[in-house]
Amino acid sequence: MQNVMKNLSENVRRAVFAGAPLLIVIVLFLIVGKFGVPKVLELRSQVKSAQKTEEKLTQKLNLLQTLSSDVALKANIVSSALPDTNPALAVMSQLKNLALNQGVVLSEMRSSSATGGTGGLNEVAISFKLDGARPQVNSYLAEVTKIAPITTVRKITINETAGGTSADIGVVSYWADFPKTIPAVTEPITDFSPEDKKILSNVSTLIQPTFMKIPPSSGDINPSPFGQ
Repeated sequence: MQNVMKNLSENVRRAVFAGAPLLIVIVLFLIVGKFGVPKVLELRSQVKSAQKTEEKLTQKLNLLQTLSSDVALKANIVSSALPDTNPALAVMSQLKNLALNQGVVLSEMRSSSATGGTGGLNEVAISFKLDGARPQVNSYLAEVTKIAPITTVRKITINETAGGTSADIGVVSYWADFPKTIPAVTEPITDFSPEDKKILSNVSTLIQPTFMKIPPSSGDINPSPFGQ
């Protein structure tokens, strides 16, 4: 009986020693499974999110490469049609140049104080007197709507005289603040819609001004112009 117990104990010890590594592996597997699997799942989620972001950025890059050839030109054209500052001086210059081209006499030009419109659109009114032959006056009025910055005729009072046609005219031009923020880098962008392209095409046909803002004078400024 003692031999049997001795042999049994020996067998048990051998079984324990043989199974201990397997038991340790099982315990480690359970521990790793409990704490490691969520980490792996989280990492896979981050990888998928990064892949989606990469796809959006690739789409943006491809579209921007397609538009880069003329986007700067279109941006300049749009900003001259609807600038971010009061365009009164540029519009007055355009109106004078147009009068020279149409062979009419422009006088008594003045601009009013700027007013805020709806939707962030600001307005400035300009009034002037126009003298010339009736066909030239009519042609001038038709051409006013073709200049940039965008200008509309709001008031016309025409007087016919023996010497020709005299007209008191009031026009309005517009400006608006440029966007202060841009979309996030990860947001997808789309190409211009057919309506956007039509608007750009119409704006591109406007007569561009020779200047939009008065450039600063060059050279040194004398701090004492009346001194030595």
